[in-house]
Amino acid sequence: MAIFNGKKQRQRRDFLKQCAAVSLLGSGAGAMNGKLSLIGSALAASTDFSQLGDYKALVCVFLYGGSDSFSMFLPTEQGAYDRYSASRGGLAFPQSSLLTGATDTGIAFNPKLADLHNLYTEGKLAVVGNVGNLIAPITKSNFLNNSSQVPADLFAHNHQQEQWLKGLSSSPASIVGTGWGGRMADLLQQANPGAVLPPSFSVAGSNFWLPGEQVQPIGLNPITGLSPLAYLDNLSGSVNTARESSLDAMLRLSSNHPLKQQAAQSFSRAKEGAGQLAATLSAHSSFDTSYDEGSGLAAQLRMVARLISGNESLGMKRQIFFVGVGGWDTHDNQTPRLDALMTDLNRSLFDFQRTLEEIGLGESVTTFTASDFGRTLTINGDGSDHGWGGHYMTMGGAVKGGQLYGTLPSFEVGAEDDAGDKGRVIPNLSINQYGATLARWMGLSDSDLAEVFPDLNNFGSDWQNQVAFL
Repeated sequence: MAIFNGKKQRQRRDFLKQCAAVSLLGSGAGAMNGKLSLIGSALAASTDFSQLGDYKALVCVFLYGGSDSFSMFLPTEQGAYDRYSASRGGLAFPQSSLLTGATDTGIAFNPKLADLHNLYTEGKLAVVGNVGNLIAPITKSNFLNNSSQVPADLFAHNHQQEQWLKGLSSSPASIVGTGWGGRMADLLQQANPGAVLPPSFSVAGSNFWLPGEQVQPIGLNPITGLSPLAYLDNLSGSVNTARESSLDAMLRLSSNHPLKQQAAQSFSRAKEGAGQLAATLSAHSSFDTSYDEGSGLAAQLRMVARLISGNESLGMKRQIFFVGVGGWDTHDNQTPRLDALMTDLNRSLFDFQRTLEEIGLGESVTTFTASDFGRTLTINGDGSDHGWGGHYMTMGGAVKGGQLYGTLPSFEVGAEDDAGDKGRVIPNLSINQYGATLARWMGLSDSDLAEVFPDLNNFGSDWQNQVAFL
């Protein structure tokens, strides 16, 4: 019996753990999703995605905690600004400090978002107003007398994050096993017929948006990415080559046992995929555009840019990415905290867009923001509380930018668009409409959209009129 000292035992455990983790790469591990899916075992695509010839990528930037977008984008109309100022109290930004363009588009930008405002004036960024988690359109009276179906557990972080990212709030979240990003990936994997890896990647850990029935996302470290197997990293030269040859020989051993066959095939795909990914990242490691090295958000977006830059070597025509940053739950000390968050968001998103333009893919990638919910118009002392509707951004060369889409609320506490008396704004647009616009740009047909977003039919046949930002 072999005897391992403490160091060798740790190396052996690390090796086994990494083998177990990497063996899931590209293995179609949807069966391991621990929840029953209401969507079904597979979506029936009506589009032949294998014939797509162009390249497109979608990047979700999720602001965990509930972003106070009412401090990010403010009304320019004087009456609306006066109501905003009265409702916000000490959280209101002075009108003289706001960023506006030569043409009044209805909104002004917080001065901490100066670079994003520049993209807005360049026509590469749009603001989508008053979006939120809805099952169907709703009025204040419907909400107060419980005469319309509303999402469960409104204003609660974990529940609203899950429902937002799964995009099927008419059903209990516990039986919805996929996210709307994952349902897109199930269809769009056909666009990458020669790819070893799935089309979806997360650089922000596990999330509810990317898991599909057939496609499970790859999780990447935003700094190091994903290295080949550890035992191949630690050695070099002939010893390393010999070990890899031994592994390949073991994987080629014939077996009549179905489980052994599947394990060998999965491990071989994982080994190939991990090696291809590491090689791609190594070949696309630098850009002329600089990033804030102290920003976790910037690091995530830079890693996404490397993967986008390497789309051809990965055999990808469609890619889907998830990025996430926390700290947006500003119940107290909001102004200095929000200033820092907006400064980081502004620089990181701007640098990401400039990188995409640098590599010639500025019009091929659309980035959008999302969050648990908006926040209250009212101040709770020196912060804001959990709200409902909020404003979001879409960014990219394909975006019909420089415009506000949707309808701004009245900004009056207790008004018809206030769910109560704290300025919890009732959304005018659904995340289904928001998401479906993005999915249609990725190439999904109307019938595909109906399967990815089952609640979309509650918003009528003209649902897209207010969200035509792509």
